[in-house]
Amino acid sequence: MEKVNILWFKKDLRIEDNEALFEASKRFKLLPIYIIEKDLWSQNSYSDRQWQFCKESLIDLNQDLKKLGQELVIRTGDVIETFEEISKSFKIMGIYSHQETGDYYTYKRDQKIRTWTIKHDIPWKEYLQFAVFRGKTNRDCWANNWKKHLNKKIPQIKLKLDPVNFRSGNIPDDDFFKFKEDKCLGRLKGGRKEGLLRLEIFLRRDIYLYRKNISNPDKSKDNCSRLSPYITWGCLSIREIYQKTNFKNDINSKMFKSRLAWHCHFIQKLESEPELEFKEFHSFFNNLRRKNDRFLKLWSEGKTGYPFLDACMRSLNHNGWLNFRMRAMLMSFASYNLWIPWQESGEILAKKFVDYEPGIHWCQCQMQSGTTSINTNRIYNPVKQGKDHDPEGEFIREWLPELKNIPTHFIHEPWLIIDYEEYKNLNNINYNNPIIDIKETSRSARKRLYKITQKEGYWDISKNIYKRHGSRKSIFRKRIKSKDQKNLNQLELNLEL
Repeated sequence: MEKVNILWFKKDLRIEDNEALFEASKRFKLLPIYIIEKDLWSQNSYSDRQWQFCKESLIDLNQDLKKLGQELVIRTGDVIETFEEISKSFKIMGIYSHQETGDYYTYKRDQKIRTWTIKHDIPWKEYLQFAVFRGKTNRDCWANNWKKHLNKKIPQIKLKLDPVNFRSGNIPDDDFFKFKEDKCLGRLKGGRKEGLLRLEIFLRRDIYLYRKNISNPDKSKDNCSRLSPYITWGCLSIREIYQKTNFKNDINSKMFKSRLAWHCHFIQKLESEPELEFKEFHSFFNNLRRKNDRFLKLWSEGKTGYPFLDACMRSLNHNGWLNFRMRAMLMSFASYNLWIPWQESGEILAKKFVDYEPGIHWCQCQMQSGTTSINTNRIYNPVKQGKDHDPEGEFIREWLPELKNIPTHFIHEPWLIIDYEEYKNLNNINYNNPIIDIKETSRSARKRLYKITQKEGYWDISKNIYKRHGSRKSIFRKRIKSKDQKNLNQLELNLEL
């Protein structure tokens, strides 16, 4: 039988700075394959907008592989069954892929694949996708290891692949996944070429306003890098982005590179403890919140009665992207003010983010819900956030046309207009009154969380959490707040990409 190495593409949809490709091509013919796992895509955290981006990236990847002489093989179904199909036609000398820190599904799937490869005496070699390290990691050394990996020279690979005679297969039709209608008209297009173009524009022009507009809900669409979906799907590598940014030495570039560090820092948490996708960091917060389908639906549709918050949600629904501060506000409101379990609101947001990255997403969901015990609990006031970041209400009017005629003085609190006789013609606007009292629910949430921190044994558990997951490096901003010398580092961060 003809000998081949399998190059298993997952979320590394590029040929440049792809160590698995480089190593797999050294010996034997190469069979590059992408396996569309219906069970993976059927999870509640996946959506059509993500699939469309992935599909465009696969098409772009296939074009690049064709130039090297070998088409991308597409299969739909189970990974092990696909490998067994290949083994009927070829002698598999090795399987090459990146180390994936995905969700719990991919974690359990990879365990099964590892067992299968050992049983069949097939080497499975995995390589770093990000600066996220497998196995026991020492957090005291993590930042140095991250920087060392990011500064490694990227090999300039000039490959020519000998074609393998194997049916290439086709990308399935969109209705294969049975996704709900999800137009997401404003999302970015997938593929490495689009990612490189966005990177070029950002480094040449937009980065100079990065620091100034990073939290502005409207301007951040242009002045943030918007590279996160290309990083998530592996169209670009963090290493190449970091090294291209290294040629600049201004405050905006330094700030942006620190976000790349935070990106890997959070994924490392899920790599070290995969159960964090659904299990609280701190066990004292288990089953803290209650299900509320009505609140969840109104929040998801941008109909809470808080204009700035609703505008952010509707913008996310349209674009598949939102800056970090606004993401944090949406999650904070759902967790503290609506008191909805972070697992439920997290699934809703995961579907909306084209750049859904499990390691970042689920750790951030917990961080913004107060279940980590090592982070400052931030309860965002959407009225104050709106006045700070959209003072004239331009962003609100863009996404809430029903409020377009509301005077600026009332745009953040339209329910107040009823008290003014001269505006009585505006009293019947088609917009919800607030579904909760922001001050009352914020006060209640603080009391509940504080009560938990006073339980015996709380801080002992927190110290262990910090040892496993807390940041150490001085480049990460830290605030120390003591409680009988037991309270732990409180991290301040801003994770825009």
